Amino acid sequence: MTELSEAGMARCILQPGPVHPNRIESFTAPLVTGEITLETGEVLMDGISSRLEEIGLRSAALDLAGAALQPMQFVMPTYSQDAEHVAFYSHTHHRESVVRVTEGTATYGTKDGEPFLHGHLLWQEGDMPCGGHVLPGLTKVAEPCTIRYAGAREIGMDARYDQETNFTLFGPIVDGDPNGDFVVARIRCNEDLVGAIEQVCRRHEISQARILSLIGSTVGARFENGLAIDAIPTEILGLKGDIQCPQQGSATIDLTIALIDADGEIHRGRPLPGENPVLICAEVFLQKLDS
Repeated sequence: MTELSEAGMARCILQPGPVHPNRIESFTAPLVTGEITLETGEVLMDGISSRLEEIGLRSAALDLAGAALQPMQFVMPTYSQDAEHVAFYSHTHHRESVVRVTEGTATYGTKDGEPFLHGHLLWQEGDMPCGGHVLPGLTKVAEPCTIRYAGAREIGMDARYDQETNFTLFGPIVDGDPNGDFVVARIRCNEDLVGAIEQVCRRHEISQARILSLIGSTVGARFENGLAIDAIPTEILGLKGDIQCPQQGSATIDLTIALIDADGEIHRGRPLPGENPVLICAEVFLQKLDS
């Protein structure tokens, strides 16, 4: 368990399956960046996948801020009703009016050999901040929008069944031994969120980086400002992430996240290092800035 404090370890959750020996998977490859434009009426999943397949990307982090969606369908985190999962998804929520994404990222990859997308979004409904796990195959684009991407041709993100958590999870796969400024990582359950990101940087000898996308879940949360979220089911979205990781001495990870709890409340803050075990997994995309 990556640098969890005693209090953090006490909040770890026993998963239904055997513990996987490889807790943090990460690879690097040349970074490919750019923009794609989606048109009114396109299904979100289809529009994104068709553009990225043309570019030849096998994995990517997508910035969905500013996209207008209609209709949109999504789920939120909730409590499990059985012993087969430590948390689960809510029933499907529908929004028939236009939803304008204020902040949000998505992971692009494959599932069962077909394009797949995993995205966490934030938006406003009047004065109320809202968020959720978008269902991209059931969501359409309301008006033309531009989406920025950062991805790789050599690293794939493939959604496969995970025996430990009993969920199908995205995980990186790679052919050969590519090297570059793009880092794709998957952090497994009960690893400290901040400590694991530092370990990824040290593994790849990264002294300076930026978090391009962070999507996952934590066991409630402990923030640096003292805010404590005790309810277990959450989904998180990275909002800001700058990393300084000298070869000698402690790393500085300036990370801000948004957390969606089981009641649909949105909490923002800096996660306290050593106090935030991952609940199911976390997908992390970094850009190495050393050069």
